Amino acid sequence: MHMIRHLVMFKLREFSTPAEKMKAAELVRAELLSMKKKIPGILEFEVGINFTVDDTAYDLVINSSFSSKEDLKAYQVHPDHQAFILFNKNYSEKKVVLDYEY
Repeated sequence: MHMIRHLVMFKLREFSTPAEKMKAAELVRAELLSMKKKIPGILEFEVGINFTVDDTAYDLVINSSFSSKEDLKAYQVHPDHQAFILFNKNYSEKKVVLDYEY
């Protein structure tokens, strides 16, 4: 049986200070982690904040897994996920997504 890995990296917008950017990253992380309890079908859900200072680095990553493509799709259209997308528009300027079977 194949599992689905869903990876998403977020690049936060510019903030006035590194402390403000870290506060924003922590808010986004907390909002993301709250979805694990709200949305059925999520098997694993980790959210990491990047510590490497590099122009090519992204700021946050989701590393999650699902039993099937259908469970991933249900997660993506779930109202709590859609609410996160709206919330995150205030913080992130870019994202990269990768989904694969393993």
